[in-house]
Amino acid sequence: MPALTTIQLYNTHSKYLDTSENKESDFRNALNEVMPRIYKMGYWREMLMEHSQDASAGYISLPQETDSIVAALIDNNPVPTRSLWHDYKLFGTNTSDDTLVNAFVDDGYSPTYRDLISGSKYKIQFHTLKGPDFNVAPSKGTVTVRYRRFEDATNGDSALIAGQTKLEGKSFTESSKTFVGESQTDAIDLLIHQDVTQILSISWANMEKEHPLQITATYNGVGSSTSLDSTKDLLLSNINSSQGVSRYRRFRVGNTDSTSTAHMLLKRRWVDCDSRSDLVHVPSNSILKHALLGKLSEDNADAQRAMYHWGVVKELLEADTDSHRGAAKPTLHISPNGIGGGMSGMY
Repeated sequence: MPALTTIQLYNTHSKYLDTSENKESDFRNALNEVMPRIYKMGYWREMLMEHSQDASAGYISLPQETDSIVAALIDNNPVPTRSLWHDYKLFGTNTSDDTLVNAFVDDGYSPTYRDLISGSKYKIQFHTLKGPDFNVAPSKGTVTVRYRRFEDATNGDSALIAGQTKLEGKSFTESSKTFVGESQTDAIDLLIHQDVTQILSISWANMEKEHPLQITATYNGVGSSTSLDSTKDLLLSNINSSQGVSRYRRFRVGNTDSTSTAHMLLKRRWVDCDSRSDLVHVPSNSILKHALLGKLSEDNADAQRAMYHWGVVKELLEADTDSHRGAAKPTLHISPNGIGGGMSGMY
């Protein structure tokens, strides 16, 4: 089933909501409630997407609309996914570890899609992704960035130690950009400072719907010198919602070089819909129907009926997965000694 927009689904499924809550905004709120539950109930076909990415930096930042890696290739070689720190939610990630492992290693989340290159400074700019002319910024909304600067360092050039800005305490600079629909012929500076050395967070609020932006870091030299090199420019964040915070799932990879490329099969993450043109990936209309009826039953404190509808959702998702598999069957692989220690001849 192809992806449908929220307005298309509203026209066919709004009747399954309470009659007092069946406006378009109510329907989008209902989708934001039931779809995350559906997304966590399996690996049905529309749940997955392919993505290719440069792996030369030694890590992969998954797009914001994805949740995790299902399968992956590095330079056309299959690579497993694992985590050296299963309790990182309790204890944090060991980002200083540089152990080379032949796997995608779960390292939690990062505030940007790509890290700023150590020892360099940048201008933080944005440009619109909305056509047809790509020359008008959003008419409203605010983007707030917390960052550190080269000039904030205590001792000028010598303060950049191992690529990190030496600061007193935990200080940072916070700056906000409010959009008023200005014309845009090229990238526009998001921050007034042009010596940024580290991005701590990017957040936005009340952005114009259906007007996506891309935030980039434009290389601006090293230390006190200023120079441009477009090959060192970096993508920091894509903004495609009215409210949000830039957070990207990060996986480290080993044994890569300057030409390494990763090709991955990823699991989608539900991104809250806030406009009538947002796409919804759902296997079938009947699955969404029972999910909305289950929500309605829960709202009316009818636990038995709610359990029935959500049980049907699960069964339909399993049937959908089986129907798309065709002749492809999973291969049994037993590894009693962990990754790399398989037993052949078992299937």
